[in-house]
Amino acid sequence: MEYLLVHEVALSNAPSYAAMTKVQHWPELPECPEQSLVSQLQTTLDIQQQLNIVSMAAGKVLPLTALTLKTAVGEFTASGSHPAQFEHRSVLVLNQQCLAELIYHSDHTFTPMIQRELLLLESEWLFALRNALVVSRLQQMALKDTLTGLGNRRFFDDNFNKAVQLAKRHDERCALILLDLDNFKQVNDLSGHSAGDDILLAVADCLRDCLRATDSLFRFGGDEFAVILSGQDTDSAELVARRMVKAINQHYLCQQHQVSASAGLALLRAEQDARQLFAAADTALYAAKDAGKSTVRVA
Repeated sequence: MEYLLVHEVALSNAPSYAAMTKVQHWPELPECPEQSLVSQLQTTLDIQQQLNIVSMAAGKVLPLTALTLKTAVGEFTASGSHPAQFEHRSVLVLNQQCLAELIYHSDHTFTPMIQRELLLLESEWLFALRNALVVSRLQQMALKDTLTGLGNRRFFDDNFNKAVQLAKRHDERCALILLDLDNFKQVNDLSGHSAGDDILLAVADCLRDCLRATDSLFRFGGDEFAVILSGQDTDSAELVARRMVKAINQHYLCQQHQVSASAGLALLRAEQDARQLFAAADTALYAAKDAGKSTVRVA
């Protein structure tokens, strides 16, 4: 009887049918399920953005301090990364093709169970990552000289304008070196374009050896090259220019074909824009040519 009494009280407190039907007229709240990792990754073809998305997802499996992605188009690091005691490396493979290497850092150990969960996340990334890598590779090809692998004129224009804008915004220094090969035309005329290509490749190697990995080097014309220096690098800009000219002049292929190099250097002044800085460096280059070639002139 006690059970029936309780049951009757519960029924007496239940809402009436009219009340229930009235409640049904209220608008329903939209469902907001958490977007899947695959869906998030499909929203962008930017490798850095994809890495940040994966980093957040992996952080729910194990707290991470760093996540790095090494690919053929470059190395990428998730925002806010810093090294930690424990490291786990994973190779991302799709259809027997190695896409990249993923490096995790954490203050916690990577147990077999954690590694398995991370592997499942990685499998959801493979197709989106492959597509992003293809796009990045095509973009790089569009901005690189096919012979030397250096940045082309389009890439130079974009980087040069940005470098000048940043220098003026932060009141920093910026320098431009324009370099041109002397007597290069005679190589193509006398020895053929194959010999000319060999010299251009040799010159590109000489220039790379004279510069740091952080310096910006471009081939923006047939036998014309450019270097953008910023910040403290401008203090030694003239030394850099002379070192490049000397390295080219001493290369055995250049000596064999009697090819040398001339360079013009200009330092950004407060009243100049990118176009004026380029014109100043170009004028200095012509002055070096008029001075007998194989030398450097500063605007």
